[in-house]
Amino acid sequence: MTYRMGKAVKLLLLALVFILIAGCSDPSRTQLRVGFNLWPGYETLYLAKQKGLLKENIKLVELLSATDTMDAFRHGRIEVAALTLDEALLLVAEGIALKIVLIMDISNGADAVVVRESVSELAQLKGKRIAYEQTAVGALMLHETLDAAQLSMADIDAVHLPVNQHLRAFQSRAVDAVVTFEPVTTQLVNQEHKIIFDSAQIPGKIVDVLVVRTADLNHHHEALQTLVSAQFSTLAYIEKYPKNAAQLMSPRLGLQPHELLAALDGITLADAPTNRSLLVGKGTEPPLHSTVERLLSVLVEQNMIDEVADVHDLVDARFVRQ
Repeated sequence: MTYRMGKAVKLLLLALVFILIAGCSDPSRTQLRVGFNLWPGYETLYLAKQKGLLKENIKLVELLSATDTMDAFRHGRIEVAALTLDEALLLVAEGIALKIVLIMDISNGADAVVVRESVSELAQLKGKRIAYEQTAVGALMLHETLDAAQLSMADIDAVHLPVNQHLRAFQSRAVDAVVTFEPVTTQLVNQEHKIIFDSAQIPGKIVDVLVVRTADLNHHHEALQTLVSAQFSTLAYIEKYPKNAAQLMSPRLGLQPHELLAALDGITLADAPTNRSLLVGKGTEPPLHSTVERLLSVLVEQNMIDEVADVHDLVDARFVRQ
């Protein structure tokens, strides 16, 4: 009896060891996985890594497009996602519990509609094949462009293409125009194509944010604080040493350092004071809420969501207060 009990205890201890090992090897518990696609406003995260500001338990996951980032977040392959605000709202509308913890940047010209040199005015887009990524920001940019041109979707041939296919589709003349963003915008302009409409004409509508699953906020609290603090430190470095920062950031984007600096002119990188001013309410809704409400109206109008979701508790500003 004693022998059997001793053997049973050993087996139980062995089982517990395996459970502990399995638990420790679960990346969703030990790592904070941060997913995003290629975009100058997100490249600050890689710069933070290069500068040694991120701990080993923070893993950066580069994805091909915003669509892929949303899908990875939706299925729990990442805990944190860098998305445009309207893309985050699409996930909320699906019933995914998330919080906005940081504003990364505000597009002020970096999202654009690129056309061939022969197109001189927006009205000439009528009848053209226009490529855009079937995401909220792609639809929003196309909607605003057509609105400015006094055209409708019925007046064009819209082609859904992920951003990683925009450059090739335009170069091969598979499409006549493309709704895209940096670094593709600069790559096309360098080939003597031109911008006919950009996000500077719709100020404040394209905002990039960092979202976290609500269930992961407390478990990854320390790593999230490190991530947000690293972002602010990186922005301070860019402000102080812009040329050095551009040298480090430009290779992954496929741009020359001077091209990246020009691209960043079309992006307002959101520092700590900007984040606090937009995310921290003074006894009322945070100022970002008015932008959220406006975007929700556009999403409903574009039939991208059926009804306005409850977004009154969407922001968690604890990490930007530090």
